Amino acid sequence: MERTTQAQVARAEAERQRQQWEQLFLRAPAAICIFDGPEWVYEFVNPGYQAMFPGRALLGQRLVNALPEVADQPLMDILRHVYDTGNTFEGREVLVPLARTAEGPVEDIYFDLTYMARYNEQGQIDGFVTYAYDVTQQVLARHEREQQQQVLQRVFEQAPVAIFVLEGPEYLMKVVNPAMSEMLGRSAANLLGRPYFEVVPELAGQGYPELLAQVWRTGQAVVIEESPAHLARHQSDEVGYFAFVYQPVYDAQNQFSDIMCVTVDVTSQVVARQQVLALNAELNAANQQLTRTNVELDTFIYTASHDLKAPITNIEGILLALREHLPPAVQQDALVAQLLDMLQRTVTRFQGTITQLTDIGKLQLAHVGPAEPVAVAAVVADVLQDLSPAIRAAEASITVDVAADLLISFSPANLRSIVYNLLSNAVKYRSPNRPTQVNIRAEYTQQAVLLTVQDNGLGISERQQRQLFGLFQRLHTHVEGTGVGLYIVKRLVENAGGTIHVRSQPDAGARFSLTFPQ
Repeated sequence: MERTTQAQVARAEAERQRQQWEQLFLRAPAAICIFDGPEWVYEFVNPGYQAMFPGRALLGQRLVNALPEVADQPLMDILRHVYDTGNTFEGREVLVPLARTAEGPVEDIYFDLTYMARYNEQGQIDGFVTYAYDVTQQVLARHEREQQQQVLQRVFEQAPVAIFVLEGPEYLMKVVNPAMSEMLGRSAANLLGRPYFEVVPELAGQGYPELLAQVWRTGQAVVIEESPAHLARHQSDEVGYFAFVYQPVYDAQNQFSDIMCVTVDVTSQVVARQQVLALNAELNAANQQLTRTNVELDTFIYTASHDLKAPITNIEGILLALREHLPPAVQQDALVAQLLDMLQRTVTRFQGTITQLTDIGKLQLAHVGPAEPVAVAAVVADVLQDLSPAIRAAEASITVDVAADLLISFSPANLRSIVYNLLSNAVKYRSPNRPTQVNIRAEYTQQAVLLTVQDNGLGISERQQRQLFGLFQRLHTHVEGTGVGLYIVKRLVENAGGTIHVRSQPDAGARFSLTFPQ
């Protein structure tokens, strides 16, 4: 009777403990299940475990039937080892591809796992207990952070700018990218973990410690656009220039702990700018010298033209005196008459040259003359009136295509000189093989007025075109001329900001194109 009572008490205590453990398992934050027997049948599943597989029937099912996707996984070998040897298995972030629902896709799930063998009264293994924590979200989040870190690391290493991070007030080299290592002329292994000015001592005396101290003291960034620096990789007389920022770095607790430096070598840009400035200075000096030379040249031309007038006038007077005082018989001598005519033509040509020289002397000041709206058609008509004897003598046909209201902002006298030279040349250098035709046209373009004068005359070769606008250049000598007309035209047009171009071929006429800014 007493033994029966003790047995009943023992069974009651065992049942009480079983219920107590069951309640603990049911309320445990971990996912817990118990597998029974060599077939690994789900004997117990707590809510945490079942919640990982919503809708999937587990209790009373063999593991390979309830979760068939694990049948061929390495997990099975782990479970067999625990069941066969009794050795507990503990693993963190164990990858187990599973489907959370019966019809759902298999996905990678990570668990912190513990498998412990269960023993019966005879001390034999008759199952095992699983403790599982689903850490998938934590693992995936860490993987994402690691991927982001890898991307940042690649960006850091491949950045086209030099970067380092200095730690603490000792300025220990905490991070150095390859571009910075190359800039400093030292390997990362020789830089990392060491004080900045210990491994780069050449910068200690160039003002950089003071800049870093300012950042460390104020917590404010320092930005420098072009700082000169002499590095170990430079020649003794060489200086580099660098744009950089010293940026304070704050940790998660908003504590100032590091200084980051981002640097760009701007030496080539600075040197190029210095060269441009030096070149500009040279150009300014050259321009000033050219201006002085032009003034001197203009003075010389003016003086020469002025001083030559009197001798030519005297020669002309002597020629007239000879014609008056030489006996008629002598003047009728063929040789004497030829010499007198040659002398007269020479005097006439010399006088024309002096007149042209005087005009050239005025060109230096031509561009400062007052500009005003000028009707091109009226200027052309006036020039044609003056040239009418030459036009009739040449039996030339002149076509004018210029609107009556087309205006150019220009000096009227200078525009008349330009049109006169171009039209008179077109008539003068006509071809004897065909009737002379000249066309003058003017029109508005997008940014200028375009004036063209085209003829069907003698034309000029490409080689001659390169000399066309030179002073005293005469390309056809069978007619009278001084070789300064087109020089004057070019100077007048370009002084006003315009352009002049010619297109021509021998015996195919010439086309002069002039632009005048609107």
